[in-house]
Amino acid sequence: MMSLDDLRPEARELLRGAVDLHAHAAPDPFAERRMDARELANAATEARMAAIVLKSHEYPTQPLAWALQPEFDQIEIHGAVALDHGVGGLNPDALEVALRIGTRVVWMPTFDAVWSRDTFGRFNSTADPVTVLDRGGALRPVVHGLLDLIEEHDALLCSGHLSPDETLALVEASRARGIRTVVTHATAFGIPLAVQRRAADLGAFVEQCGNVMFRDDGVDEATNAILEEVRALGPEHVVLSTDLGQAANPPPPAGFGRWMERFLDAGFSDDEVRQMVQTNPRAVLPAV
Repeated sequence: MMSLDDLRPEARELLRGAVDLHAHAAPDPFAERRMDARELANAATEARMAAIVLKSHEYPTQPLAWALQPEFDQIEIHGAVALDHGVGGLNPDALEVALRIGTRVVWMPTFDAVWSRDTFGRFNSTADPVTVLDRGGALRPVVHGLLDLIEEHDALLCSGHLSPDETLALVEASRARGIRTVVTHATAFGIPLAVQRRAADLGAFVEQCGNVMFRDDGVDEATNAILEEVRALGPEHVVLSTDLGQAANPPPPAGFGRWMERFLDAGFSDDEVRQMVQTNPRAVLPAV
C-alpha cells in the first residue's frame, strides 16, 4: 500500500501545512475503513499536515475530534456532521447539539439526498430521500433555520450530494448571509462548471477530491475532467481534498500527496497547488 515514502519531495513539502477537509476513518457502521480516527491523526501528523476533518455519513464526529485533540498538539482535528437520516436528516435539533459541542463543519445530505440516490443508487437507508427545495424550487423553511444555526456558530457549510439546482440555491442563500461555503466534490458529482463559476463568483470555494484517482477500473477520465475544470475556474477558487479512507485505497495523507502530484504533472505550479491545499482550505475552515 502506498505510503508517504512513495511521494516525490515536492509533494511531501506541499503536504506540510496542508488541510484535508474531507477524510473518512473508522468507526463506520457500514463501510470498512483504511484506518481509525487516531491512526489517521497520526498519519496526518507524520505528514506534518495542519488540519484534518473527520467525515461520517451516519454520525457526528465531533466527540472523536474532541477526545483526540489533546493527544495531537501539532495538528487540528475537526469534527463534522452530515445531515443524513442517521441524525434525522434536515434536523435543527441535531445540528444545534452538534454545533454546541464544537462542530464547525456541516454537510447537507449526502447518501440520503435525492440527487445521490437517483445518480448513485440507495446505500444504507430505506427512508425517503431528502431534498432542500420545496415543490416550487425554493429552499424549504427548515433549511433557512439550519442556515441560521450555521451562521450563528460561524461554521463551514458544505453542499454534500445535492443536485446542481439545489447546490446553487443553497450557495446563493448561504453566501448572502456571509456563511463559509464549499461545493462538495463538484466535478465528480455532476455539478456543471457554470454552477461552479456562479458559486465562486459568490465567494464560495469549489472542492475537488482525489479519491477518483484510485478507481478500480483505472480510468482517468474523471481526473482529467477535474483538471480541466480547475483550470477553467482558477486555483484561487478551489480546494483540493481527498474523500479517502476506504479500505481499498491509500491512507488519506499519502493519497493527498499523490493527488498533489497529479496536479503538478498536469502543469499546475507549486504555488497554485499550495493555494488549493493550504491557503484556500485554511481560509474557509474555522479554527479549533
